[in-house]
Amino acid sequence: MEVRRSPRRLRFNGRFAPKGLQGEKVTSTFRTPSRNAAVGGVSNSFHTRRGVDGKPLARDSVPPPGMSMGEYHRRLKALNPNYDVINEGDHVHMEPKG
Repeated sequence: MEVRRSPRRLRFNGRFAPKGLQGEKVTSTFRTPSRNAAVGGVSNSFHTRRGVDGKPLARDSVPPPGMSMGEYHRRLKALNPNYDVINEGDHVHMEPKG
């Protein structure tokens, strides 16, 4: 009898280093709380936090020219299985899972 185990979720190590695609444009990373509020961000946004290495814990980006947002989202999810990759319609947001 085969024993099935649930997939083990990796713990976030405090560093955020997502993989991207050539030609993409990163549109936002770290924001001050006041800037985050001005753009309509939630108060507990990963955009207002830094990892143990001092780097931002979130990023927004748009696809390379000629690529749809849906395709871009699909590819980023495949490249970054240990992060939340969210298609926001006009950009893709990435942050640590949790």
